[in-house]
Amino acid sequence: MSLRQDRKNQLVHDALDAGAYKQALQLCNKRIKKGEKNDYLFAIKALILTLIKTGPSYEEALAIAKQLSAKTPPIDSIEVLTTTTKVWSMLGSEHAGEVAKMWERSVKAHPGDEALTREWLWGTVRILDWRGAQKAAMALQKNYPKRREYWFWAVLTCLLLHNSLPDSAVDKKLFGQLAYRMISKSRTDTPTDTTVVLPRAIQTSQEVGLYLEVLPYVAPDSATATKEALELLSSSNLGVDSKIGSGDWWGLVRRQLDLLEESGNWMEVWKACEDLLHGVEVKAKESAAAKTDGEADASEVAKKNDGARIPEAEGETKGRGDDWRVWEGFVKAAGELYNQENKDQGNKALEVILQHRETAKAGTSRNADLALVKFASLFHDHHEGPEGTPTLLEACKEYFTRTGTKSCCFEDLQNYLEMLEMSEKKEFLGFVEKHIEDMDADDEKSKISKTAAQINHHKFVYLLTISPLTITATSTSSEEEVIPKLNDFITSSLKIYVGALPLGSALLDTDNQYGDDAALLSIMGLVRLHLLHSSITSSSTSITAQAPLYQALIILEAIVSKSKHNYQALLLLVRLYLLLGAASLAVEIYPRLNIKQIQNDTLSHFLLTRISTILPAEKKVGAILNDAGRIYESSSSQTPNMLVLAFERGGYAQMMGFIEFSERVAGSVCRSMWEIERRRLDRLGPQQTNKIDDLETLDTVLKDDAVVWDNRDFGVLVNCETEHPPSIPAAEEGGEATKVQKKRFEELFRTSAPPGENWVKAFAVVEKLVVYCKAVITVTHDLPAPGPLSLQPENCTSILKKIQADPETTIEFTEPERDYIEFACLLTAMIQAAIAKDGVTIISSAEKAQSWLSSHTPSPDSVPSGEPEWNTLHAMHLYIDAAILVGAFVAPTLQSPLHKQLHKTIRPAITSLITAATAFHNALLTAASKISKAIADEDGSDKEQELVDRVLELEQGNVGRALRDMSIFGGVEKVVEGVRKIRRDVARAVDGGRKK
Repeated sequence: MSLRQDRKNQLVHDALDAGAYKQALQLCNKRIKKGEKNDYLFAIKALILTLIKTGPSYEEALAIAKQLSAKTPPIDSIEVLTTTTKVWSMLGSEHAGEVAKMWERSVKAHPGDEALTREWLWGTVRILDWRGAQKAAMALQKNYPKRREYWFWAVLTCLLLHNSLPDSAVDKKLFGQLAYRMISKSRTDTPTDTTVVLPRAIQTSQEVGLYLEVLPYVAPDSATATKEALELLSSSNLGVDSKIGSGDWWGLVRRQLDLLEESGNWMEVWKACEDLLHGVEVKAKESAAAKTDGEADASEVAKKNDGARIPEAEGETKGRGDDWRVWEGFVKAAGELYNQENKDQGNKALEVILQHRETAKAGTSRNADLALVKFASLFHDHHEGPEGTPTLLEACKEYFTRTGTKSCCFEDLQNYLEMLEMSEKKEFLGFVEKHIEDMDADDEKSKISKTAAQINHHKFVYLLTISPLTITATSTSSEEEVIPKLNDFITSSLKIYVGALPLGSALLDTDNQYGDDAALLSIMGLVRLHLLHSSITSSSTSITAQAPLYQALIILEAIVSKSKHNYQALLLLVRLYLLLGAASLAVEIYPRLNIKQIQNDTLSHFLLTRISTILPAEKKVGAILNDAGRIYESSSSQTPNMLVLAFERGGYAQMMGFIEFSERVAGSVCRSMWEIERRRLDRLGPQQTNKIDDLETLDTVLKDDAVVWDNRDFGVLVNCETEHPPSIPAAEEGGEATKVQKKRFEELFRTSAPPGENWVKAFAVVEKLVVYCKAVITVTHDLPAPGPLSLQPENCTSILKKIQADPETTIEFTEPERDYIEFACLLTAMIQAAIAKDGVTIISSAEKAQSWLSSHTPSPDSVPSGEPEWNTLHAMHLYIDAAILVGAFVAPTLQSPLHKQLHKTIRPAITSLITAATAFHNALLTAASKISKAIADEDGSDKEQELVDRVLELEQGNVGRALRDMSIFGGVEKVVEGVRKIRRDVARAVDGGRKK
């Protein structure tokens, strides 16, 4: 390719990178008109046509791709072949076979071109065409037998092809068996003496991992696969202790322990773990002996260790054994063996644990201490065990004594404390409280330690006494008992936080204050107080119920003013602002979380779930949605290169993880959610997200065989909730108690149920129909929506009705969303009837849709009702979108030349529906305006004063007094300012449905 052509091609690539696809196409067409006819120009033009994504562009791209693939003689330019491969990939998976044919023709025409064959492999790997990759890899290993990596590439591609095929595929088993036979030959070729090995023998730990990956797919049953895998891991030439296995020693050891536990061979588990722990014991004794006699040489130390083997190299045992996975397996195996009447192993296990606790250097590892707690828990229910076994209560006390000043103490003991009887729990709390009272606090270091212990104590109090409380007050007595208990917990937590602030004067700006967790515990108490008041008043929007949330927000703002990067506090701020309807403040806080890359898929849901129905008029929301969606674009472009790199570097055992990662990201539920939110935002808001109209995401999720992955992380928020909540007593005598479902803390105050696969499918259908209607008006005949995976309206109707009919699927939807889907079904029925030229059904559906609008129109007399919050905003803006759908669905259908014959018959019903939709839209805007004005008029009013008084309640022991008295919260003026800021933002959010 000449330098001049390179410059011209660069102009096209620059336009592509900028997303200017039409400009790039014009550049190509201009060159073609001038007589330039090179293959690369046509290949890049075809790629551009697939990116434009219209029906005609797909057809032209397909024609060009066929022409290039069938060219004689076959194309030998790697650049042209690679680009054409991308074109076939963009045209759809049904054309995957064309890629293999194209490359095969080229390779056969140039049989000695190794680089061309390799590029064939990389081209198929990049588009995840494992059948094509298997052919390419087999060609490489056959034609170039001296390149050992080609052999293992062939094994891997056979395995990947096997995994990608459906169970019904006749050749699925064939490729699995082929992978197994090839890797088995490599194992056979690996001698005990690894100084001389055959080229295709296993030589790295990654290749051992590949063998282990193959086994589960080809063995007749799991027991056979486990047996062979254990034989491999125990072998002298490929096992965990071999020279080859040392490359991934820990990974193979963990794999061995997992397999042993799966096999139920507890004696072997126990022996394996004991051997690993024995190395740690030897190392600890060696260290102790060296301290006693600094001049003792290694041989003398060995004698003092009763003949125990001392590794020749320090690295041989460095870090080995003292890993919680080993301790956990050791204790579990000891318990299983003890139950099987193998008492010796139980006695020996206790001896090993106690010995490690004695010899371990203080502060180096807590594994042995926690192992003792776990060991005691095995015998807690039956109060038996080897002689000398402490009770679970005694073990927990001892663990707190040694580890109580570390933040990990609570998480380590949480599950075990819940196993205790009620009297034991009270005794433990009393012991911890007494222990903290006796702690010295003479200097700053000891004060910091005491603060950490106090925070752990309060976490235990929440777990054992606050979390089990039912959030429903069933009587006046329970209300009088629970509310003071919550207030005491909240205020005492705040005292710890405020008392610890002077200790953080020397901390960096990026550090959190020592007492932050105590303040977060107060937030947890306030959320429970909010839920309790909501139950008592039968309203989550009453001033009494909302006051604890305002108090929580004031405390959280104080936390982040001192600890600017406390992500727990920032996430809680986002959630609580949304809950109260102050959505703009949530959007303002969100950038401080500094969410990047894959976190957009796991964490951005805290803000962006249903955001288009909460704050459609905020310009920042569109930018955040675009940022959150970039991870999917970057993953689709970067993951293929990562896979190629894994092949080249021999990272075979990691390939499964790479592929699963790419599948999880590509099929993420959030990917579809953000696309739906973006499209709805463009209808409801004044701003445009300026993103190219891309239906691929929605097409993919609507496929029958679509796999939707939920990668959202809900567990990132602090959680001290009990794993075993108590049952609610039966309301009537003789009735059964109701079992309370276990919930994380964040589940207690979600704004709504998390959307899932059914949610994205339902709303993807709505968005597809909007696009369909736009397409209908632009043509003179019945034409489906553009794109290779378009859905016809009748298919959309069946999807919506199927979701509506199943109660288990509708739990993903809010009540307004269920209403919205019902309305969308009526409009879809109209479109379907219009295509069939069924005027009767069009009129009937229009009348039903008009009736729906009438039943959901807000009454002027009832507005405003209650305090606006998340649900109010969500319902209002979603119903506004429903009104907009009438214009998107009905008007284009009426104007299309396709339906001219029906115009006279259906026009009155359609016109009436459009008029009703306009009136419905205006009524919602009027209601929003009234609510917004009512809130705006609150400044200095009695209503505002009532809320402020409730937030600053002076009753002894209440949170309000603490907010007044503790200077960190700024006093009365600061609290009033904070309440007023939130109320003004709620007014702004209510008015967010207007297009300005």
